Parts: sequence; structure tokens; C-alpha cells
Amino acid sequence: MKKFPCIAAALLVAGASQAHHGSSTHFDHSQSVELSGTITEIRWVNPHSYVHLDVAGNDGSVASWRCEMRAAAVLKRSGWTESMFRPGSRIDIEGIPARHEERTCYVRSLSIDGGAAISRYEQLDEAEDEFDAGDRSLVLSNGRPNISGNWAAPQRLLQEDERRRRSKAGFRGAAYEQSDLGKAAVANFDVNKDNPRYHCQAVNIIADWIFGQHVNHIEQIDDTIIVSYGFMDIVRTIRLDIDEHPEDMRPSRAGHSIGRWEDGVLVVDTIGFAPGYLDGRIGIMHSDQLHVVERFTFDPAMQSLMREYVIEDPLYLAEPVTNQDAVFLTETTFELYDCEDLTGEFD
Repeated sequence: MKKFPCIAAALLVAGASQAHHGSSTHFDHSQSVELSGTITEIRWVNPHSYVHLDVAGNDGSVASWRCEMRAAAVLKRSGWTESMFRPGSRIDIEGIPARHEERTCYVRSLSIDGGAAISRYEQLDEAEDEFDAGDRSLVLSNGRPNISGNWAAPQRLLQEDERRRRSKAGFRGAAYEQSDLGKAAVANFDVNKDNPRYHCQAVNIIADWIFGQHVNHIEQIDDTIIVSYGFMDIVRTIRLDIDEHPEDMRPSRAGHSIGRWEDGVLVVDTIGFAPGYLDGRIGIMHSDQLHVVERFTFDPAMQSLMREYVIEDPLYLAEPVTNQDAVFLTETTFELYDCEDLTGEFD
């Protein structure tokens, strides 16, 4: 058994460990709230699950609250279950109040039926993130490296031992230098209106691969590799049987990918993007001239898939951007994201 490594949030690529909606935008971290009540409903959805509760006042009145937790998919990966939140059970919550929604909070920790407090990012079932390599073959029958399976970035668990152990992993945030055209394209940027994530839309093939630590899936079929993202349901088809991109590509969020194996490294060249965002949180766009080259290297000892990539956009970026990240094999099941954003539902 090889335990799936955890990593401190500070070591993840910028934005990967943040919530779908920045918590500082929607919640007032200068305030806190403590609630005790009865569970009335659980909304087990992505990008945020919500537990609903009735809170009795000293005067006999009852106020209905709802409190935001992480996405259902990552809660499940951490060993949480929907059945934990049985209607009628008592729940105690320590959290942060919403800025603009009444009786809405962000869960920092909770306790059900008088049990031990559970923090927002607590891992309840470590077995979910263990991977047993067993008889897994390192190569396919055609001699190519075997990278099929479920892959995910390390979870956001603030464990000091893992922080030290992984401190040299090379995770860092990408720094984009915009051209004058790139700056002009986002002159009127409004994060709440323009960030695709706030509208249940994928952002790009780079950031979404590790965002939120969702489980991705890779399937190798003959001369094709199908890559399915656990966040916002991007699906990429990487063609290994062609050397050039076709001229009649239809622009898309995922672009058109062709790949080749070089000494055990999968090199993927992608163009054909529809204009969109490289970073939808601070407003950095890419044009339809975006060009991405990724190099995927499998490490059987760590059961990891390291990705090094170069991003070029001659219109919107002043210079190319290079970076790297990693995902690890996991036993956790891949699931469709099926985004149902309930943020602001009661505004």
C-alpha cells in the first residue's frame, strides 16, 4: 500500500486550493458565528455542498440557516458522506457569516449529535486516498507507458510532516506578463461577472487539471488518449496518430491536442482554443492564438504524473510561461462534476 501524499495549501499551484468562489469575497472573515440547531436538508452538490439547519432562538423563534462546505466530490474523497447529515440530527457549526446573504455561513468546523469536531478539510477515511499498485503493468501491450487510471492532486490537508516532505516538490503559481493587447482585453474585468467558474464553466486545460483536487481520469485506446477532468467536466482527446493539427479545427475551451511519446514522456501539443481566461480570478485572458505544450512524466515509485508545460500567446502574453504540477494515482472513483452552483441562491 502506498499512501497518497498530502500537501499544504501553500505548495499548490496558485488557485488550486482555493474555493470555487473566493471565501473572502462572499464571507466576512473579520466576523465569526456559532450555530446550534437541527439539520433539515443536505445539498450534496458541486462546487459547494450546503447543510441546512433550523436554529432556535431564546424567544422560541426558529431561524433557518444554510452553511457552505466543500464540493461533494472532494468531501467524498475525504471520507465524508451525504448520510452523515441526517435530517433531525443536532449539528453545531463554527463558521464565518456571508457578506450579502442572511443566515448563510462558511463552515470552519462542525459537530454532529455531540460528536468530535470535524474541520473543513479533515480527512475521515484515509483508505480513500491509498493506491495499491498491485499487479498494475507499467507498460501497455503496445509498449507504451501505462498512464490509464484515476489521478488527482494532493488534498488540502495541513499536515506539518507532509509540508516538510513535499517542500521541494516544485509546485508554484504561474506568473503571467500581459501584453498591451492582453491588458486592454480585461480593462473592464469584473470577477463576479466574468470568471467562468462563477457560471459553472471550465476555465482552461492547465488550471482545471488540479483545481480543487478533483479526481481526473485517463483512458488509453489504441492511438488515442481520452483525458476527462473531474472539475467542470473538460474532456480532451489526444491524437497519437497524426503529426499536424487539421486546418478545419473548431475552436473550443479544450483546444485540439496531438501527442507523441519521447523516451517514456508524453508530449502533448494543443492549439485551436476559443478565447478565454488563463486566470479568471484576477482577469488574465488568452486569445485564440494560445499554444500549450505539456510534457507528462510517470514516476512509478511515487505513482505520480508530473506535468511540465509551456504557455504561449503572441497576442495577449508578453512572454511564454512555464510551470509544473503533479497528480497521483488514487483509488477514489472518478465522477462527473455536474455543476450546480447554489451561491447566492437566497440573495
